Amino acid sequence: MSTITLPLESHSNPRPFRIKHEDANAVLGAKSTTPVNDVLPTIETSSKVAIIGAGFAGITTSITCLEKLMEDDIVIFEKHDNFGGTWYANTYPGCASDIPALWYSLSYALNTNWSRIQPPQYELEEYILEVVKKYNLRKYAQFKRVVTKLVYNEKAANWTMFIRDLTNGQLIKHTAKIVASCQGGLVNPRHFEAKGLEDFQGHYMHSAIWDHDVSLEGKNVTVIGNGCSANQVVPRILKDYNPKSVTQIVRSKHYIYPPLPYFIYQIYQFLSFSFFGLFLIRWVVCILSEIKYPLSKRGAFGSFLRWIIRKQSLEYMTSAAPEKYHEKLIPNYKIGCKRLIFDYDYLPCLHDEKMLLTDKPIDHITKDSIVFTDSEEVKADIIIACTGYDFRKSFHSYEIIGRKGTDIGAIWTKEGPSAYKTVLVRDCPNFFFIGGPNASPGHSSVIMSLESSCIFFEKLSYQILRGRIISICVKTEKYNEWYKTTQEELQKAVFGTPYGGCTAWFNDGKYNTATYPYSQIHFWWVMSHPIWKDLDLEEPDLKRRRIIRKLRFKRD
Repeated sequence: MSTITLPLESHSNPRPFRIKHEDANAVLGAKSTTPVNDVLPTIETSSKVAIIGAGFAGITTSITCLEKLMEDDIVIFEKHDNFGGTWYANTYPGCASDIPALWYSLSYALNTNWSRIQPPQYELEEYILEVVKKYNLRKYAQFKRVVTKLVYNEKAANWTMFIRDLTNGQLIKHTAKIVASCQGGLVNPRHFEAKGLEDFQGHYMHSAIWDHDVSLEGKNVTVIGNGCSANQVVPRILKDYNPKSVTQIVRSKHYIYPPLPYFIYQIYQFLSFSFFGLFLIRWVVCILSEIKYPLSKRGAFGSFLRWIIRKQSLEYMTSAAPEKYHEKLIPNYKIGCKRLIFDYDYLPCLHDEKMLLTDKPIDHITKDSIVFTDSEEVKADIIIACTGYDFRKSFHSYEIIGRKGTDIGAIWTKEGPSAYKTVLVRDCPNFFFIGGPNASPGHSSVIMSLESSCIFFEKLSYQILRGRIISICVKTEKYNEWYKTTQEELQKAVFGTPYGGCTAWFNDGKYNTATYPYSQIHFWWVMSHPIWKDLDLEEPDLKRRRIIRKLRFKRD
């Protein structure tokens, strides 16, 4: 465990720390497709471990392989041309972490010089690249490679991965003993759709595919949405880009909390002289985050906690926002039903004379305007869609065919994506999700969730890589039991449920595929203590005949 100190080159020159617009649009755009060229010869490769994705999850898994499992026969497949995942692809003005960076970073690579509590995108990407350099991960990565299909071979007890090279469409067939899926959930933009959009003669872009070459100066800018992305991008447009006007179209309401207190950053600076000082303040933030967990649950304490936090939020919102917008901004559902937004300067910027906030429904788009259902019209030169992500699409981004020809995508289409303890999928031996279904904390940092998942991955993969076990797969009944228990528990929480009083992107009314139903301390404990009797284990000395019995293993 050691510290990292950033050169902070990204502040003077952010371009090397963000994806090129044409590359992002080719992969994430509304009309993006994967090229196919079967004239070129198929490339066949192999490794013991294959990792899909080079964001935080892929990086954490790679380091686990190298540092914990002492296994360097790994390959990382990434569709972009660099590490970073969403922190490389999302580059809109104002894009920043909504979690304190000393908590939204790896516990064994703590940074000594964050520029602020919630640093901007380019600084987070710079941190990620410093971690990559520290652990020499680049030599294991293959960029611009998209996984299209996984097929499990029961006889060989390995996976065949079908991968396309985005530069020329060439097919790569890669075999791996273990596959770790680390592609993340907030990847595929949910593109805005409206009648007449195809006739719009201005410039349209999703916030997740930002075109920095488009000038906003002197333009009528319309922002659709008011979630986290919109709350970050609107004040930056007003302050840094000199638009003629900004119209923000509110589609739902969110609780907005005051900016995090500056004293947290001052304490961080005071303790940043050593790893142990940073580790201490990190765990203070962790404990404070865990204290908030009950606000998502039923019960007297949860109700009391929600009352306190809602009161603080409403006091801030009513004092910071113009009174004429209060009705459009202030929610009436339980706090926690949607993700709480920590403000920087969004609510104060609504006082700007160039700013118009409206919650009128859109009827259609013309060549140079947006027309509402009441026939009112606003001029638009640029439309920016802050409409979020298609979370479930991430779990259907490639086909998965498990043992006995089981089509996992078909099961998920019917039942919803799921994974036992967020990591293991039925009929998929030696396949692991890191940051999988229901792994996202509703109150804390996803980085802790990823590190906890890697503890589970380490404990199981160790047995496979050392040859003690040929394959490990969750029993189907335990997979189903976890799915049922998880969904029932989440219906008791506030996350996008009737109890919470709202709808949210992670819950479509049938099931919640995103949120973990318990605390992150609970998640860490579950990941640290595998229940071996829940697993099908294929042992080499029994010639690959599955046995079902309780086992406990000791390391070499």
